[in-house]
Amino acid sequence: MKLAEDIDLTAPVTQVLEQNLAILDDSACINEAAKEMQRKGVSSVLVRNSKTGELVGIVTERDIIYRAVARNLGMFKVNIGKIMTTPLITVDKDTPCIEAIKIMREKQLRRLPILDHGSILGVATLMSIVGNMPTRNVELIELEKPQTSQSPVLNCPYCESKFVDKMELSKHIDRIHLGSGLLEGDLRKWK
Repeated sequence: MKLAEDIDLTAPVTQVLEQNLAILDDSACINEAAKEMQRKGVSSVLVRNSKTGELVGIVTERDIIYRAVARNLGMFKVNIGKIMTTPLITVDKDTPCIEAIKIMREKQLRRLPILDHGSILGVATLMSIVGNMPTRNVELIELEKPQTSQSPVLNCPYCESKFVDKMELSKHIDRIHLGSGLLEGDLRKWK
């Protein structure tokens, strides 16, 4: 995998491919997913249907925290099929990096599995694409969602918190989720 500052954003997403994958059946318990993530050194597990073998979803560390731990679900009793994000949104290996960024922003994703004729090659992450670009600007889509009231409401793409001011949303994302400047496309301070 290339360093992010060496990536041409019009190049295929395979340049940022992370091949270290964790894949479990949807019948696996939540604690098994956490152990597999730790063992592989990854922050997500791809979920496959235990009957068909088809990839059907993804479980991330955040899913375990917000969908299992925060709800007091039994880590040893509840299977990952109950907390996974589905349907699984994927991209083809020839998708340009900039298009992958747009899809992640539109769908509020941090990871995109990369496929080659239906077979999983790896996962692209927002960090693997733009994470180490200290001096480049990346054009990102606006996060504004239409609202019936006079003032627009901005939703945090990570936790859905609502803001009426773009600057407050940017501060929230910087403080809670990412790093300085990503919302405005300025990656000089974001590490």
